[in-house]
Amino acid sequence: MNFFQPLLLLWLVGPLLQAGGLAKLTIGDHALVVELATEPQEQVNGLMNRASLEADHGMLFIFPQPKQAYFWMHNTSIPLDVAFLDSKGMILEILPLVPFEEKRVVSKSSQVAYAIETNRDWFASRNIQSGDQVKGLPR
Repeated sequence: MNFFQPLLLLWLVGPLLQAGGLAKLTIGDHALVVELATEPQEQVNGLMNRASLEADHGMLFIFPQPKQAYFWMHNTSIPLDVAFLDSKGMILEILPLVPFEEKRVVSKSSQVAYAIETNRDWFASRNIQSGDQVKGLPR
């Protein structure tokens, strides 16, 4: 396989990522492929009942209106982090989520338009923090 084949494949398949319930986000120099959770039942289910989450993958929750958001880990065995974002894609805060913990983790802000769940320490290991901008968010 030559150098251009993967680029050609990404160019051809890239638009299908978002159309197929996936999107590619970028934060600084880091890429993250996310499943889209836009419907209420998708958001309730989140990453429940999964054994693992691929590296550089996550789930993007898109809320119809900015709000104070909360998450819990009912039936979720994967150690995760959640980033709460405003409507412009700025990270407001990043919090850890403990497997099977049913106590809610609540955002400080009432302006949460998006949330991203990733494997634990994905953000920290890339020095991504509050105030950073996420690009590629679906509108």
